[in-house]
Amino acid sequence: MPSSPHKINDSDIIHRIIGGDVNAFEILLHRYRKYVFTIVQRHVPEASIEDTAQDVFIKVYKALPGFDNRSSFKHWMTSITIRTCYDLLRKKYRSKEITISSLADNDQEAFEKKLSEQAKTDYDRNHNLNKTKEMLAWALARLSPENKMLIELIYLEGYSNKEAAELLGWSVANVKIRSFRSRKQLNTILKQLIKA
Repeated sequence: MPSSPHKINDSDIIHRIIGGDVNAFEILLHRYRKYVFTIVQRHVPEASIEDTAQDVFIKVYKALPGFDNRSSFKHWMTSITIRTCYDLLRKKYRSKEITISSLADNDQEAFEKKLSEQAKTDYDRNHNLNKTKEMLAWALARLSPENKMLIELIYLEGYSNKEAAELLGWSVANVKIRSFRSRKQLNTILKQLIKA
């Protein structure tokens, strides 16, 4: 009697796939679908989530022969997921500014209100977490894809410099330098936003 898909470890499934049992990939797909979608939706625009997650699984499938078990499959797949999100952001990145008018109509009025003097006080005291998050997202969108991804990984998701370096395929020194510069740039954008 075959083992339940939940009891088979990742290495055995990968071995089956590489050995020609392409249908075994469906086990990995079901096991990690929610996990991959959770990562993707934190980093890419909503309209790109489905396609990006699909790209992740295609890349994972194609790269399986190169998986060497030095790290867990989940960590290896996380790295592919982060890099796929990063690649998408780089492709979609435009140097033009994101205007306030690009916000949804109902959000624009609230956003403009947030920029008033009273809103500055509210922002400083963190009375409205949702609007604060919205302003942070707006400011993050003005950073380059590299800097945005780095800020999100380290400061919003809690990865260490070393972990972020592994996920992005960068050196730890590069992560530290970019992290410092990105934080400084984000701080400048937020200060200008509050003063506006």
